[in-house]
Amino acid sequence: MTRSISLSICGDVERPACLALAELRSLIDAELVADFHCHEGWSRLGERWRGVRLRTLLALAGAADTAGYVTVGSGEYTAVLTREQAQDERVLLALEHEGAASPRRAGFPRLVGPSEWDCFLSVKSVDRIEVTRQPQRATAAEIALARLER
Repeated sequence: MTRSISLSICGDVERPACLALAELRSLIDAELVADFHCHEGWSRLGERWRGVRLRTLLALAGAADTAGYVTVGSGEYTAVLTREQAQDERVLLALEHEGAASPRRAGFPRLVGPSEWDCFLSVKSVDRIEVTRQPQRATAAEIALARLER
């Protein structure tokens, strides 16, 4: 049984939203080519992603100007970005990789950003974006680095 993909945008926003995959695809507005460096010691150079800029989604939901943080999550896995990071034109909710659309089981929608980002900020299977005035608890580094210790 395949779960349908949906993304909620909530928190300090004027227009909370729950977007289905087709709605997300209709918003595609950017492409990013970036390197990906993993803490496990491997790299992939020149990865090509297509998707929706995070700042486009924040504008769609009417994120409050006073909200300084954006939490991007998938279940218990969360990455917290400053508003400045989230507004960067290189930060996407990717729906395609190397020209191919991928289903949720392959990690889409996926938060991707510039090459200098820590690899654990690339949140797979994003199900929510929460806009807040104060930072929420980020679990991404803790969860990702714990996997490396095994």
